[in-house]
Amino acid sequence: MKRFAVLAMVVLAGGPAAAQTTPPAGSGPAASGTAPRATHGATGAEQINERITQMHQRLKITPDQQPAWDEFAQVMRDNMTSVEQAYQQRRDQVETMSAPDNMRNFAQIEAERAAGIQKLAASFQTLYDGMSEDQRKVADSMFRHYEDRGPVRKRAAKAGDAGK
Repeated sequence: MKRFAVLAMVVLAGGPAAAQTTPPAGSGPAASGTAPRATHGATGAEQINERITQMHQRLKITPDQQPAWDEFAQVMRDNMTSVEQAYQQRRDQVETMSAPDNMRNFAQIEAERAAGIQKLAASFQTLYDGMSEDQRKVADSMFRHYEDRGPVRKRAAKAGDAGK
């Protein structure tokens, strides 16, 4: 679950730093890009900061864009912290949860994660609106390439194989 929490926040930036274990099916960062996997033992904060740095460099954020970038990066950090805290709380309580409590708790975490993604998307839109065409192409490619190797493509491929 720790990896899932980190990945979800990182995206939420994009998948912005990959963690070490496999996340549940259908999860993953939105702006994954092509970042290498994070090092073993790195904290969620270290992973997200690594991803933020990588994205900043690839997008060639200018001084004029820095305020919008800083807002986007902070939303990434806040989302990661929120999800990590929710999963820690879940780990602390899961042994005493009934099955319905467990499902409600997981649904609550996913709703919080979705709200975080909405905030991230809004802050990214502000940043994207201020980008040059070249920067937009890089951003579009970063997000597109996650789908090339990520869970969406794998599910689509499985669905295609199932129909044969």
